[in-house]
Amino acid sequence: IPFGKIPILEVDGVIIHQSLAIARYLARESGLAGQTPVEQALADAIVDTIDDFMTLFPWAEKNQDVRKKAFDDILTNKAPELLKDLDTFLGDKNWLVGKSVTWADFYWDVCSTTLLACKPDLADNYPRLLALRDRVQALPAIAAWIQKRPKTIM
Repeated sequence: IPFGKIPILEVDGVIIHQSLAIARYLARESGLAGQTPVEQALADAIVDTIDDFMTLFPWAEKNQDVRKKAFDDILTNKAPELLKDLDTFLGDKNWLVGKSVTWADFYWDVCSTTLLACKPDLADNYPRLLALRDRVQALPAIAAWIQKRPKTIM
């Protein structure tokens, strides 16, 4: 296992490591990366922006008081800026990038699910972002997975 960490993906005997690298590879392979090089760059930029935000959280913090304080601070003071920027970027479009779903929309759905588990009213002021989640989750393959996946806290 390269760098001693998971996840990994093996393709034709080659091991790819790092979750976002794997996701980018799979997005390209499945036609979800964006239709043009500019759309691909924009999708990558949105994913990286959301990921930069998600890495602010002290996921591994063992002290629950420290963890709760940090989560509350991030969700109260930093999340609104991200949500405002994402909402502005989305505007009145159906998808974050281009005219069809991309991995950026999927990444928003996954991360927003986690964020809303932490603070259910977090996106209440951003109905367009919530509607984007609904569109992603209504895609037949995604809806089918949501129905059968294991139920977890996040």
